[in-house]
Amino acid sequence: MQIKKSEIGKVFEKLKLDVRSTKHRYGWFIFEGRKILRVHYSHGRGSIPGRVSDKIRSQLKLTQKDFKNLIDCPLSLKDYETILKEKSLI
Repeated sequence: MQIKKSEIGKVFEKLKLDVRSTKHRYGWFIFEGRKILRVHYSHGRGSIPGRVSDKIRSQLKLTQKDFKNLIDCPLSLKDYETILKEKSLI
């Protein structure tokens, strides 16, 4: 699934990731003061190719359907936390 970098930026904002930009853009999902997972992608130009978006989806520990819902907005931060709880990640 090819996505725009602006969409991933919105995902970073929605999930309130602690962001650091260097050669790549890194975001850490922090829950109750603990770093739970890290997500990153390159700054580069254009859209994010499917294989890279799959890696981002995997880093977020989401299914294809949940990742699409996260980008399209039905999936909220609370819903994401629920998914991570169900997977015993938080």
